[in-house]
Amino acid sequence: MKEPQKNNPRIRCEEIESLAVLHACGELDAAARAALDAHIAQCPACAAVVEREGRLQQAIASLAQPADSLDRSGLVLAQCRGELAEALDDREARANRFAWRAMFSPVAWWAGLRDTLIYHPAMSMTVLVVAGFLAGVLGQRQRVVPPQVSPAPALVASAAPKLTDQQLQSAGSAHVAWVTPSGSRTPTVQVQLMSQTPMNIVGAPDDADVARALIFVLENGGRFDPDARLGSLDVLRTRTADPDVRRSLCAAARLDRDPGVRVKALEALQGFEQDGAVRAALLDALQNDDAAEVRVAAINLLVSALQSKNGFGAADPQMLDVLRDRLRNDPSNYIRRQSAAALRELGDQ
Repeated sequence: MKEPQKNNPRIRCEEIESLAVLHACGELDAAARAALDAHIAQCPACAAVVEREGRLQQAIASLAQPADSLDRSGLVLAQCRGELAEALDDREARANRFAWRAMFSPVAWWAGLRDTLIYHPAMSMTVLVVAGFLAGVLGQRQRVVPPQVSPAPALVASAAPKLTDQQLQSAGSAHVAWVTPSGSRTPTVQVQLMSQTPMNIVGAPDDADVARALIFVLENGGRFDPDARLGSLDVLRTRTADPDVRRSLCAAARLDRDPGVRVKALEALQGFEQDGAVRAALLDALQNDDAAEVRVAAINLLVSALQSKNGFGAADPQMLDVLRDRLRNDPSNYIRRQSAAALRELGDQ
C-alpha cells in the first residue's frame, strides 16, 4: 500500500491495517506518522489495531532468527544482496542500451517521419516538392560531373589495421554491447567509439583490438560515462586470467569515480585473490574507500578466499593490520563482523 499523500493527510479507517505495519516497522515519514497519530487519537478501534501490530513486531524482533545460526558471519546474506544489486544494475544497463539503439534505429526514425507526414498534409507536400527539386539537381550533376570516390566508411577494427593511440585518444564517448551476428549462435563484442571518424570495433572478447578498446574505456573514467565502463567490465570479466586485464580491473577498483564501477571491478577479480596486485587492491578498497558497498565487496572477497581450500597461506602482516583496523574503526557493523571472521581464519583471534 502507498503512504498517504502529503497534500492529503487525512487517514481513513480502511487504510489502518497497512499503515499499522509501516508504523510498527518505522517506515512512515514524519507527515504520514503525524496524520496517523492524529487519527488514532480520535478512533479507539484503529488505535487498537496499531497497538496490536506494534506488539506483534516487538515479539517477532525478540525471537532468535534461525538464519543467524546458519550464517553467523552474514556472508550468505551479503552475497544475496550483492547478487540482487548486480541483477538490478545489469537490468538498468540493458534498458539504457536498448534505449540508445532505438534512438539511432532507422525503423524508429521512419516511423516518426511517417506519422508526421500523415497528420501534416502541408508538410508532406513541401517535402515532396523539395525531394523532386533535389532529385532534378542531382540528375543534372550526374550528367556533367564525373563520379567521385565516396567517403570512407566507419573504421571496423576487425577488418582494418590495429588501433592506434591517436584513434583511441580522439574518442569522446563510447558504447559497448554484446551482439549476435545473424545466423550465428556465438555472441561477439561491439565497441563504438564516437569521434570525427567513428570507430565500430567488432570481434570476440579475446580479439586484440576489442580488448585494447575495452581497457581504454575502463581506464578513462573522466571521458566515458559509467554505462560504457560497466559494459567494458561485463566483457573484461571473462578475461580476468589476462594479467593486463587484471591490472586494469585493479586500477578501476581503486580509482574509478563511480562506486558501482568499483564494486563490479572487485567482483570481477574473484578467484585471483592470490595475485599480489589483486590482494593489494582489495586491502586498499577495504581500508580507504568511502563507499560502504565497495568495502563490503572487498571484505566479502577476502573472507571467501580465506575460507576456500587455497586460502592465502601464511598471514600477511599488511592484511592483519588492515583487518584489525577495520575491526576497531569501520562504521559498518557488518564489515567489523566480517573482519573478525577473517582474523579468526588467519588465527589472529
